[in-house]
Amino acid sequence: MGIPAQATHGALASPTLTVQLDKEICRLIWNGYTLPLSEKWVVFYALLAVNHERHVGTDEICDHHPWSRLSPSVAGRDLWRFTRAQEPGLFGQRITSSPARQASKLFSLLLEPLSQLRFDPARPAIFDHLRSLRSHRNTVAVELGECTLLLQSGLVAQALERLEAMQDCTLSANEQAQILTLTTMGLEEQGGIDATRPQIPLLLSALHLPGLNRLNRARLLVRVARYNTLKGHYDQAHRYFVSLRSLLVPEDGVEYCWFHINYGVYLRRTGHLERAIHHQRLAHDVAQVAQWWHGVYSARSNLTLMHLALAEKSPPLHRQRLLRQALDWALRAHSTVTLTRQPLAMAETSVLVARTYRLLEQTREARHWLENARQVEHHPELSLHLAVVWDEQALLEEQGGHHFHAHLARVQAATCRGEQE
Repeated sequence: MGIPAQATHGALASPTLTVQLDKEICRLIWNGYTLPLSEKWVVFYALLAVNHERHVGTDEICDHHPWSRLSPSVAGRDLWRFTRAQEPGLFGQRITSSPARQASKLFSLLLEPLSQLRFDPARPAIFDHLRSLRSHRNTVAVELGECTLLLQSGLVAQALERLEAMQDCTLSANEQAQILTLTTMGLEEQGGIDATRPQIPLLLSALHLPGLNRLNRARLLVRVARYNTLKGHYDQAHRYFVSLRSLLVPEDGVEYCWFHINYGVYLRRTGHLERAIHHQRLAHDVAQVAQWWHGVYSARSNLTLMHLALAEKSPPLHRQRLLRQALDWALRAHSTVTLTRQPLAMAETSVLVARTYRLLEQTREARHWLENARQVEHHPELSLHLAVVWDEQALLEEQGGHHFHAHLARVQAATCRGEQE
């Protein structure tokens, strides 16, 4: 990792590890060189340092954020691999050990406490910091998880209220990034992409927070790339998507899905429909394996829209095949939100199903799904939703030659928008 030779091989003195705490940020310093480690590895080695007289188990490690996201068995495998593969390069030697038959469960430092271990400030201060971090971070992680569920369930106002309240807490760089990301998502749900404009400078500024990890950097970049895509700033969006490509891998699950979902939207808007469908399929398959149903639903909805757009510019025979594929994706999207009990998404997906049936000239089915779309309560933008339903109804009536009924549907749509027909 580019550590100077003198940092790893002290000629006259034993190498020393310093655990430093500065303004709620913990760092590891090896022979005067600050190690470029992510937050979870700093927490791991700091725990071993303050508990140098004993072994530390994976259960205890996983009580601390960000290890709390992993099970002890998964964390143990990560620790086993990292300590064996990375320590010789980082420290010039192995500095941890495990008892026989406990190689992925118990860990301790090999350093001599009196001559090779330093604390800045003193050890009790570091210990107290880790202890307070343990309870605080777990509370924050739970709260962030609940806010995410509220957003996915359409309870946007509640999520935004709780996210705002969390800003009064002492937060790490990564917690700040997650709050910014979730707030931006909520504002978009509530008021469209224009409502997120004040967030963009905050998102960009957060990219420079010390201690920001790779996944939270990706979360921030996805929201900025999405904003530029939906505002038509395609050159700027492309730059952010290029940065994201090198940040994420399929094992990142949700973040990997968000990248491909939004990159697919970018490709659709810039006229690359075939490639857009490829990226949505990629996001869909990873979301399905991860059982992230919100991502599954988003990808299926986008795949419906992309197949409809492709059908619009295709010859008749090919068009019918694409419309049937669009219908399949729309019905699958509706089944996802039905199984996960999301009434708002059920109503909105019903419009997509109805539109596809209309284009397939299956009038009775289209009417049935439009009626389903009208059966919704507590929609945050009920008038706008109903206006879209009546617009679709007008097109259906016009297609069947029922011009008077089409006129009445347009009047209803205008009324919902507060306009005059």
